[in-house]
Amino acid sequence: MTASPDTDDEPGGLLGALVGAVDRLIPEELNARNETRLRARVLVVSSVGIGALVLIGQTIRALTLPMDGNFWAGIAIIGVLFVLPLVQLYTRSLRLAAGFLSLILIGALPAILANFGRFPAPVLAFFPVVPVLVTFFSGTALGLVGTLVLSSSVLILAARLPIVSVEFEPQLPTVIAFTAISPIVCFLLAAVYDRNRQRNEADLERRGRDLVAARFEAEEADRRKTEFLRHMSHELRTPLNAIIGYGELLEEELAGDPELAGDAQKIGAASRHLLGLINDLLDISKIEAGAMAFHFERFAVCDLLAELSDTLGPLAANHRDTLEVTCEPELGAIESDRQRLQQILLNLGGNACKFTEGGRIQIRARAVDGGARVRFEVSDEGVGMNPGDLERIFEPFVQVDESASRRRKGSGLGLMITKKLIEHLGGEIRVTSARGVGSTFTFDLPMRRPELVRISG
Repeated sequence: MTASPDTDDEPGGLLGALVGAVDRLIPEELNARNETRLRARVLVVSSVGIGALVLIGQTIRALTLPMDGNFWAGIAIIGVLFVLPLVQLYTRSLRLAAGFLSLILIGALPAILANFGRFPAPVLAFFPVVPVLVTFFSGTALGLVGTLVLSSSVLILAARLPIVSVEFEPQLPTVIAFTAISPIVCFLLAAVYDRNRQRNEADLERRGRDLVAARFEAEEADRRKTEFLRHMSHELRTPLNAIIGYGELLEEELAGDPELAGDAQKIGAASRHLLGLINDLLDISKIEAGAMAFHFERFAVCDLLAELSDTLGPLAANHRDTLEVTCEPELGAIESDRQRLQQILLNLGGNACKFTEGGRIQIRARAVDGGARVRFEVSDEGVGMNPGDLERIFEPFVQVDESASRRRKGSGLGLMITKKLIEHLGGEIRVTSARGVGSTFTFDLPMRRPELVRISG
């Protein structure tokens, strides 16, 4: 399994272009997750931004002061800062580039202050920034070291360097205190952030482990449920078949007594209905367990529809429906699972008959896609469904009209099984419906045996 990269909403316009330019200096490994991408971006912006500011300062210095050793040392630092994003890009290591940046900032800023030869110096403006960046990149330990180095260097150099002017001497204690304490304050803020980040990451990791464990438990429970349904379905079918058989015998023996014969007939009808529900549960358990067996063979589509007409005819007659089954004579033979296709059409046709009273039921088969596929359509003039219900009808145990389903003994399993069977045979089912007008179910199957199709869970 490959993890998909994290995504976030990127800005547009000029800012988006700048972010895109920064991201081109970030390797894919660091750009794959939000946390590492953020740190890599900050490193690029910090290195280039600080390098640019120092370059501006060195340029002004070159126009006003001689280009001595201090000047060239500053140029060398600028070069290193500009190279750090490339170090990150080619080494694919944020830690290496961030470590160099942290050491440069901690060591170079006090050195620049010392080489300036006067106190205060413009470089002091950078001192509060260093603890934030070092803690952000390298953690609180190195951040604390950097803070102590900067704050102590302010105190030491302020005592050893001459002040810039005699007029500035009254403000010197305030400046020393401010420049020595500000790195400490910034470090504390950065440490609080880093500690909170670590807690969040630990909490996310713990939640992730909990979710993995919960998913495993759910999958195990689902597997056990599937096994239970499969075994119980087999166990229940045996006594039910016996009840159905004895019911038929009783019905024959009691033919002379209409009342008792009617009771025996009700026993048989209820038993057959219960057996149908158990068969549906068994099919679901087999599908979920990946144990559904399919037997592909060549057979004539029109012959199958003729048998279907004989099977559905009595059910349609009980509801005063007109059943019309049409098949293109030139359709020919299909290579598929005859039993499963018959089960699909019986489910759809049976539903159409049950939910239609005194209407017309049409089952049609015709070639499409130049004869490469056969399209089956089952339409009725029954109660129909609202558009909002069409997305739910293929879910297990869903009944969009509870009252109508109860009157017609609907279980809410047939359409879900039908959808899964069609998918395995290489097709996809579609439905259109309108309340009070009727419904039409359509699916296409390949004329040749399809490649193995995975049934969605």
